[in-house]
Amino acid sequence: MIETLLLQLRDAAQHSVAFESASRSWSFSGFLTDVGKIAHALKNVRDCGCSIVGIKCKNYYHHWVLIFALDRLGLASASFQNDLGPSFQTYLNVIQPDFFLSDHALITDIKHYVVGEAWFAEVLSQENNNTTYYESRDFCRIGVAAGTGAVPQKIGLRRPDIERNISQIVKSDILSLSEKCRKEQFNVLCCIGIDILAGYQIGLSALAAGCCIKIFDPVQIGLIIARHEPTAIVVSPLHLEYVINSISPLSVAQDNLEIIVVGGRLPVELERKTKEKLSKKIYTLYGTEEAGIIAVKKYDHHSEHKSAGSIVPWMDVQIVDGQNVVLPAQTEGQVRIKGNTVIRGYLGTVENKNSQFQEGWFYPGDLGFITHNKEIFITGRIDELVTFGGDKFDLRILDEICKNFENIEDSCVFPVPDENGVLMPWIAIICYKEIDGASLSRKMHERYENLPPITLIWVDRIPYRDDGSPDRQFLTQGIMNSR
Repeated sequence: MIETLLLQLRDAAQHSVAFESASRSWSFSGFLTDVGKIAHALKNVRDCGCSIVGIKCKNYYHHWVLIFALDRLGLASASFQNDLGPSFQTYLNVIQPDFFLSDHALITDIKHYVVGEAWFAEVLSQENNNTTYYESRDFCRIGVAAGTGAVPQKIGLRRPDIERNISQIVKSDILSLSEKCRKEQFNVLCCIGIDILAGYQIGLSALAAGCCIKIFDPVQIGLIIARHEPTAIVVSPLHLEYVINSISPLSVAQDNLEIIVVGGRLPVELERKTKEKLSKKIYTLYGTEEAGIIAVKKYDHHSEHKSAGSIVPWMDVQIVDGQNVVLPAQTEGQVRIKGNTVIRGYLGTVENKNSQFQEGWFYPGDLGFITHNKEIFITGRIDELVTFGGDKFDLRILDEICKNFENIEDSCVFPVPDENGVLMPWIAIICYKEIDGASLSRKMHERYENLPPITLIWVDRIPYRDDGSPDRQFLTQGIMNSR
């Protein structure tokens, strides 16, 4: 059980604060008491033979209670987005839960039960507590990997997988969460969604280390930072832009604030603003849902801007050519990874020689090179995936949406950095009739609801390479030169 694991890892007392919102706080022991009550109320879910239970619950604290309650019942949980948009539907198609717990009624054929605020208030007011603990039948946690391939894949984590992942995060020298909590009450403010495995495992690591997880509304970020409490803020580059724009223009860097960036390298201008207005203690994590953390970069005067960081001690990373021959240091090739946090494969797929999992190695699709001192540089992709603000998008899919739009004869989506250096989507189109740009934007957001705002430009031709693929770099450079 996950709660047993956390009790083994925690140095903090059970009465320490585990969650805190603007209006109240919950101790770790109080949290586990609530978990017991909710597990007791949901015991029939286990009796009906369910294996995977989906969760859609906007209340962050209640969401974590449901995760732990299902784990106490020996059931695998899968978190879903709060909005019933395209991402929710994608997760639903990939995960295919047997049952659903939702804070609102769902229009779906999947059996579900409404666990809203009123239901929680009634259950948590009762005295009864579930004392029966069930071992997981197989997987504890189900998620979706969508950042290393064009097709989202189903991932399952067992208790040993979770134990290794969070133990290494908590006990390693990388982030030193346990050490920080031993010195003083340390807060973690995570902007990464709990529906993403990274957000889930960061939350578990914070609880295991004895940290306090801050529950916040985006508009409250500036107020939390203004308290000058020891805090780690976990963000994507796009989240970080939002945070910097939310705080006072007079804000200056704090010594007790740390910034942990996931989902992409930090652009130079955004790094400068972060060090000036938030903190000079910045870390970026290079990793995948399939492997966990691969490398960590600490932003100091010694770090190379284009570096993805130093490879963590428990991970074996190699650079290989097209025939899987290991290349020497400083030579660019395809990245492959092996380690005790790498999953064995995707659920529901058969491993074969063309898969991303070969002979114990995982191939995330990144291109790069490794230096003699075990520092990894990511230089590109073998496919057309690109990161906009922290999320990955397949440019080929976006191209097709544009090309199939009325009156557009040809098009190409390409990345352009904004004023802070964060990549944003631009679209070059060949079109000789009027089009509805807002309608095109809606079409693209129907496929990728997290796609940042797009910029549309008209051109007389789309540049193509000799292999027939669009020359996106040429378009990007053209915009940069025009600035």
